[in-house]
Amino acid sequence: MKKCPCGSQRHYKNCCQPIHHAPETAKLPAQLMRARYSAYALGLVDFIIATYHPSCQAEHDRQEIEHGIHNHWTKLVVLQAENGSDSDEGFVRFKAYFEQDGESYSLQERSRFVRENGRWYYIDGEFPESQ
Repeated sequence: MKKCPCGSQRHYKNCCQPIHHAPETAKLPAQLMRARYSAYALGLVDFIIATYHPSCQAEHDRQEIEHGIHNHWTKLVVLQAENGSDSDEGFVRFKAYFEQDGESYSLQERSRFVRENGRWYYIDGEFPESQ
């Protein structure tokens, strides 16, 4: 069986795959963030777009998102998950590693998620100056 790209050490079919098929099954922001990382690694553009908050109008950024999936995503490290100002907001700080044109890079972000009608969405993120 194939391990999940999110680094959980679980099999994909028991980790991010169910969320890829039904995003509303993510119970925590960290689950959705891991599934979004796995979607980048697996080239699931429609899932990535569908899990942005509707106010982000991510469909307008489809080309940029498609460009991002062409990187070779190699590793995800979840650094911290924390609650927001209420039970419908959460933050996940992570570091994602990828290769592009033979070079290795990392991306660190503190992502903000909001829950509406029982479903979590990515809404925005902050990037620390030093990575």
